[in-house]
Amino acid sequence: MTPIAIIIACLALVILVGAIRGKPGRGIADTALLVILFGLLALSDFVLSRFVDTGKAAVWIAIALAAGFAVDAIYGLMAPERQRQRDRKLRRLMRRRA
Repeated sequence: MTPIAIIIACLALVILVGAIRGKPGRGIADTALLVILFGLLALSDFVLSRFVDTGKAAVWIAIALAAGFAVDAIYGLMAPERQRQRDRKLRRLMRRRA
């Protein structure tokens, strides 16, 4: 139960920081991306566990991902210019793909 509580707290922190910054959509988008990553992680753990004993590796990776997103959200709150640079890079990347 503790890993789930840590992950939920990190997800709530990401959404809360997005709301504090006045951009709740960013927090929701980061949370959606994190949920997709959790799904891919669960699928890969399911497949790998058929061949190798993975133990609780997927749980620790999920906690690390959630904590990383939470730290990124907090850092974005403290350094908004870095977030703007990230947004510009993402826009340029999306223009190239379109």
